[in-house]
Amino acid sequence: MSYSIQTSGLTKHFPQQKGLRSLLRPWNHEHVVAVDGVTMSIAEGELFGLLGPNGAGKTTLIKLLCTLVVPTSGEALVNGFPLSDGENVRRQIGLVTGEERSFYWRLSGRDNLRFYGSLYGLSVSEADKRVAELSGLLGLGEFLDQRFGTYSAGMKQRLGLARGLLNDAEIILLDEPTKSLDPGAAMRLRETIRDLSGEHGHTVILVTHQLGEAAQICDRIGIMHRGRLTVADEVSRLRDLVTPETKYRMDVTGLGSDAVSRLKQMEGVVDLEEETYDEERVVLDLRVLEGRSSLTDVLRVIVENGAEIESVRTEDVTLEEIFEEFTGCGSNSGEAALRPAVIAPQVSEWLRSSEPRAVPEMGVLDTVRDGLQKVWAFVVRDLKLQASYRLAFFFQSFGILFSVASFYFVALLFGEAAVPHLQAYGGDYFSFVLVGIAFMRYQGVAMGTFATTIRRGQMMGTLEAMLVTPTRLSTILVASSVWSFVFASIQVLLYLLLGVLVFGVDLSRANLAAALVVQILTILAFSGLGILSASFIMVFKQGDPISFLFGSISTLLGGVFYPITVLPSWLQPISYLIPLTYSLNAMRRAILLGDPLSALAADLLPLVLFAVILLPLSFVAFRYAVKRAKIEGSLTQY
Repeated sequence: MSYSIQTSGLTKHFPQQKGLRSLLRPWNHEHVVAVDGVTMSIAEGELFGLLGPNGAGKTTLIKLLCTLVVPTSGEALVNGFPLSDGENVRRQIGLVTGEERSFYWRLSGRDNLRFYGSLYGLSVSEADKRVAELSGLLGLGEFLDQRFGTYSAGMKQRLGLARGLLNDAEIILLDEPTKSLDPGAAMRLRETIRDLSGEHGHTVILVTHQLGEAAQICDRIGIMHRGRLTVADEVSRLRDLVTPETKYRMDVTGLGSDAVSRLKQMEGVVDLEEETYDEERVVLDLRVLEGRSSLTDVLRVIVENGAEIESVRTEDVTLEEIFEEFTGCGSNSGEAALRPAVIAPQVSEWLRSSEPRAVPEMGVLDTVRDGLQKVWAFVVRDLKLQASYRLAFFFQSFGILFSVASFYFVALLFGEAAVPHLQAYGGDYFSFVLVGIAFMRYQGVAMGTFATTIRRGQMMGTLEAMLVTPTRLSTILVASSVWSFVFASIQVLLYLLLGVLVFGVDLSRANLAAALVVQILTILAFSGLGILSASFIMVFKQGDPISFLFGSISTLLGGVFYPITVLPSWLQPISYLIPLTYSLNAMRRAILLGDPLSALAADLLPLVLFAVILLPLSFVAFRYAVKRAKIEGSLTQY
């Protein structure tokens, strides 16, 4: 038999949340066991139901299989790939959750699916073709071009299922997909899930709290309790594993209270309940422990007491009773009984002996094309989101106009008093400060956009949806910043145009080629600081000392509003530790004086040095932050 998923001893311990006490006792490594030694095998094309009470570890197990969480110990193969090969593992799976926040509410359903399709490596034409196929399968046609925010709960779930099927993944992981749906919508979604496995051959893991739902559509059911997979088998076989009792329902006439008391006292009668219909007729529901009493013994007592038996029926153990037995949730149940004999066979030897699955390697051109395609998808997404706020750019433009006008009148106030300090830049304070406030935008964007990408994705729920695709988080981070820099460039251009067209600034000598080089180096140097800031946010969630310190110090000492020569002599050396100082100095000389690159070397070389040091350092820090977040299970928390 071929298996889609194999796990052996898969375990996850989450560290306890750190508080003041843990800071005083750093050697105390307390943890919470979320998944405890899960060993299972799920066959290709199987629909496997995973049940358990809240906190049983079901969602954590799914996140382990999605590589969103790093296991503490144990092994697993997903379609032949180990969990350590996260990118290829994520190519094999499609995740569907009951989380409605994981879409962009101001975009249409089609735009959402196109965007996520690009993260799976689909071109726009391939994504459109796949969306058309899924639209027919899931009945999305008339809703695809409506904003996601207008969808009903049922339509949101169907779009979530479509996203999980975009890459035609062989393995579909469904985490509470019918949560919050009305009965009709839930029934239709269950039928679709059944078809995915039965007709289309997908392997499906369905996490659910609804016992009836699992019994209705699943081939096998696994029950988790306190992180352990206590049992996994077909429903019919699970009934045989519950305490060996037989349930009977009898219609009896003329049975007195003394006979009922005698029946309750019989050895082997576990439970007896009676329902009285009239003075003569009662219905008995009793459970008899096999081997202690038999149906014959019970019937003899009833007959000896002068009663007549009209009918006897045997009743099956319900799924609810099976659930209670294996989770200890019932009033008469103690600890959940582990049944290692019925858990999937041990697979550790098979895992260790398996050869790594071969993956076709992408050529350099294909890799570049795939990267550019994903970057373009992020730009289109952000452009459409920006356009959905129709008045935002209008008001931002007026804000720029008022800012430029304010500094124009401040420049008039200074007059000739500022000229001695501005000789190196042409002597005009307004031109000086205009370049300063315009190009400081790049520092603000670089310092904020990366951390904002992480925080916004966590709050909206879209980060997790992106992370279960084969796209790396570093790619998501960088691609998400492209539009921010493009938009900042538009704003910088607007600053300069207003200065020239409205306030008469002379930029006729500007060396645009040199200015472009300075701009690129500025973005690279500042991006290193921005990614370090995002790394801090990834680990600590709140507070951002990197942005605060560099933003505040740069505004004060970077020469934005005044040349650094006006600062006290003891402060001026600190200015030369800030990238913004070199960036603005070079940019002013390139734009206001038209200096060539050779004349700007003294400022460009420090910018190159900042970029060469900060960018690699920031990516190392970010890689560490992501790994730590996966270990702590906080990757999508905020």
